[in-house]
Amino acid sequence: MKNSLKLICLSLLCLLGSQSVEAKQRKVAQKSVYMIGVGISFVDSTVFITDMHRVDSVTVEKKTKFLMDRQLYSFQLQRYLEANYKGGPYVPSVFFGTDRKKMDRKYLSLHKRYFQKGNGLRMILVDQRQFRFKPEKYIEQEIAEAETSKKKSKK
Repeated sequence: MKNSLKLICLSLLCLLGSQSVEAKQRKVAQKSVYMIGVGISFVDSTVFITDMHRVDSVTVEKKTKFLMDRQLYSFQLQRYLEANYKGGPYVPSVFFGTDRKKMDRKYLSLHKRYFQKGNGLRMILVDQRQFRFKPEKYIEQEIAEAETSKKKSKK
């Protein structure tokens, strides 16, 4: 009786442990998203807006639908602007979404915001032939944290 109770408890613990590992692995998903990039130079009052385009195999958090490693996509735009235009430093922003209609509305609202007469800003459109976002490889943070803790323990 005691052995069977121990066996049941042990199997329940194993089952719960495997479910928690699976839950950690299912936090993110690969999706296609639509992206718009905006880079602003406050030195010469220039706003750069990229065309909206679809980027495949982007890692998105399932629960919040947040783009993972979003800063890497901002760095892509910033590197492009610094390499091709003078007058930096540039402050990049990335807007994304899975719904094309919502992103079309966002694109139009960005144009209205920055393309108004009298606001003192010069707007430059960057089309897809000049710049495209590339999907970034997502590395789970838990793995990276485990590697850094191993390095610290060796020292």
